[in-house]
Amino acid sequence: MGLIVLALRSYLVFQNIYQTFKTLKLPPPSARNHGQPSVRAMSQRKRDMKGCMTIWIVWCCLATYETWVEGLVSIFIPFYEEIKSLILVFFIVSRARGAEPIYLHIIRPLLKPYVPALDAILELVHNLGDFALLVASVPLAPIISWWHGSAPEQ
Repeated sequence: MGLIVLALRSYLVFQNIYQTFKTLKLPPPSARNHGQPSVRAMSQRKRDMKGCMTIWIVWCCLATYETWVEGLVSIFIPFYEEIKSLILVFFIVSRARGAEPIYLHIIRPLLKPYVPALDAILELVHNLGDFALLVASVPLAPIISWWHGSAPEQ
């Protein structure tokens, strides 16, 4: 059953990537709108982007669950792999219509009280990453030569 779950997960990821690729592409220009995409096409694109974002959020939560909790849960639930494969088939068939209620009624209420704290933590991690990139981009040869007290070789 593990091979079937792997195939379903791979197909779901491919489907998500392809759907996101199609959604990020701008709609074709409209002749009636002076070469700009129509308002209807842009509003449809906005709805599609919202659906793609919902799918990716649910997918990331599912992947996090699999990494942290699945080993313990799968021991106590019989037919766990079969249930998991049915859930993956549900996500493949329903796309954003299946992921949106999960996001709206489960994930968002769980995360909403912690948004300020999560934003602060993510900002701190972002700043630390910027600082690490700054330190990594400093040329090391002049610093090493200064440390050893000699002039840099040319």
